[in-house]
Amino acid sequence: MTSKVLTIGALANDLHERRVEAVTAACERLGVLFDFAKPAPAPASAPATSATGLLRALASAGRLAVSTDDEHAGPWTVAYTPSPKALAAVAKGSTSSWGARLDAKQQKALRRAPGAVFRLPFADPVTGATSGDALATFTTDWSPFTAACAVAVHPDHEALAGTELRRRPYFSGRFVRHPLHGDLLPVWVADWVKPEFGTGAVIVNPAHSAADLEFALTTGLPVRFGLGPHEPGADPASWLTPPIIRTGQVIRAGRHDGRSHEEAFDAYLSDLLESGHADRAESFSLGRVPLAVFTADSAGDLHWSPALRARSLIERDAKVPMVSASMQGTSLLVAAAEFAAGAPVIVCSTDAVGTDLLWLRLLMLDLDVHRPPALVVPVARVGSAQTVDPQWMDGSLLVSGPPHETVSVKAQMGEQIGRIAKDHAAAVAGSVESDDTPSQSQVAGQVAAALAAADFAAAFKAVGPTAKTIRRGGTIDESERAAFLIALFVVLGLPLPEGVSVDRLQVAITS
Repeated sequence: MTSKVLTIGALANDLHERRVEAVTAACERLGVLFDFAKPAPAPASAPATSATGLLRALASAGRLAVSTDDEHAGPWTVAYTPSPKALAAVAKGSTSSWGARLDAKQQKALRRAPGAVFRLPFADPVTGATSGDALATFTTDWSPFTAACAVAVHPDHEALAGTELRRRPYFSGRFVRHPLHGDLLPVWVADWVKPEFGTGAVIVNPAHSAADLEFALTTGLPVRFGLGPHEPGADPASWLTPPIIRTGQVIRAGRHDGRSHEEAFDAYLSDLLESGHADRAESFSLGRVPLAVFTADSAGDLHWSPALRARSLIERDAKVPMVSASMQGTSLLVAAAEFAAGAPVIVCSTDAVGTDLLWLRLLMLDLDVHRPPALVVPVARVGSAQTVDPQWMDGSLLVSGPPHETVSVKAQMGEQIGRIAKDHAAAVAGSVESDDTPSQSQVAGQVAAALAAADFAAAFKAVGPTAKTIRRGGTIDESERAAFLIALFVVLGLPLPEGVSVDRLQVAITS
């Protein structure tokens, strides 16, 4: 074989599992014959294909998040969070297609939120000088943005590289500049920030968000107003009560004072777009998915730092305590390592297209592996199955319909397969008269097209007339005989005699 067949995704029941196994076996037999799945060369920047190598590459890219019930003793679950770039590539169809039907289903599985990305420059707290780097935040409502008092990031955010994690929430020691007026905003670390939403960094605006207000009251952050029903003054009766959400007019914003919150929404974005501090954006999200569990183990071959978390895969600090740990990877991590080693044929349940398969696709993009798989074969459940000769059950599951459609297996299908198996024996024995016409028959073309699409039901149907011709003692040409034998080898696992030429079918499939 030139390509590995991967099977991913949870299965509905035993019959569904058997159908998936039958499809997998047929794909493996197809790979024995045809070089249609030859892997494309991996880019020079591709990571090592071991599970640990992939985790290190994802840690370097800031795509890992950690959860645990005990920060110091573990175990620690390491999860993958797709990058905004990878999510957008799938959502907008700007990456290699995995098939039109599959692309559409995966795009539908992604959650969408319109908004904007604001870039807040990192700054020296003493001099105020900016470093050139910026902290990207995603927001959906920036009408009260002038009153923001801080930015919060999740504990595994890349902005924390080289720092030791502490009891949360805590001030990271870093500041950013507010891009509308230049105020210094502290960067806080908090568990409630979701790495899978937006950029994993959020603007904290306590006067205009109930959640931010609770955070500010806990940490002592100031509560400033950027919107209100009126301009407050020295009279306590005019003082405002938080939170004020998407209502009122702009206050304390200089030239924008008096605008409605809708007008402020447009005006602030216009200013930030013009200064290069923002971009209109749509956030795509899927959540996060576990890749591995690390367990403290004196015999483990990994070094893990509870204080550095996922960054301990790539960072070394003699001052930070390290423990030995062992790793148990999930099936998704195993599949990712195998995919990174070469473009495989993937067999999955139809239910997994928008889950496990989508996770795998996003993982590959974040690992800089942009080649698509050689073939993706989603397999639907089995609606019902009558009693079939056990010898032909797998074949019946294959040929009762295309893999992506739910099928009902009937006893007559097993009987039909049994008859065609006898016709196959006659063709193998050479008892069929052959017409040495040099042109490829219509049957060969139909079989080639069906096998190229892994439509085993169509390939079986295409050789039905040939079986009848053989049964009646008729004449078939050599290419039709080869197509007949090849189709039944792939679909039913019937033996393929030596000397059968697959050249013409191979040309059709590889093109």
